Amino acid sequence: MADILPKPLQRLILVLAKLPGVGSRTAMRYALHLVREGSDRLEELSAALDETRREVSLCPSCFGMSEGGGLCPICASPERRGETLCVVEGIGDMPPIESAAQYAGRYFVLHKLLSPLKGVGPQELHLDRLLDTVRDHGIAEVVLATPLTTDGEATATYLSRLLTQEGVRVTRLAAGVPVGGAIEYLDRLTLSRAFQDRKEL
Repeated sequence: MADILPKPLQRLILVLAKLPGVGSRTAMRYALHLVREGSDRLEELSAALDETRREVSLCPSCFGMSEGGGLCPICASPERRGETLCVVEGIGDMPPIESAAQYAGRYFVLHKLLSPLKGVGPQELHLDRLLDTVRDHGIAEVVLATPLTTDGEATATYLSRLLTQEGVRVTRLAAGVPVGGAIEYLDRLTLSRAFQDRKEL
């Protein structure tokens, strides 16, 4: 059916299909909906994408998302407890942790997990910046909130050994986080229990 559609629309469908969780049929529905809504909706989407491209970048401190090249709201907040650092795999892990209302420290986003099969080694995880953060901000505890997958466990084990040498307390999310579960998909109660029951490695 895609062959009967205009080429610009076909390209839009291909781009949308690259989004996580969006297959070709869903991408086609999204694209057709945008076209049916008219040029105003397409202009709105185009403007939002352009603004995001221009204004959103990685936070220079935690590698989360920031606006205008400055610090993200969490790193810039004087109300965050600076002695605790939570290490997560991706930016999508931060909002559910925040909604659990059990953590008031800072974050560090890895963006990747150790995975020899995928060619991801320690050098790809910005670990020099992580160690600088621990040293420069007097971090007393690092909470490892990587997923309970093979790569997540390997990353947590590696980080635990590395951070223990710095003399900081290293803890891991415990009860409530299922094996194979990704942090960004957990509910508020599960994350709340996980932070309450974290244990030292």
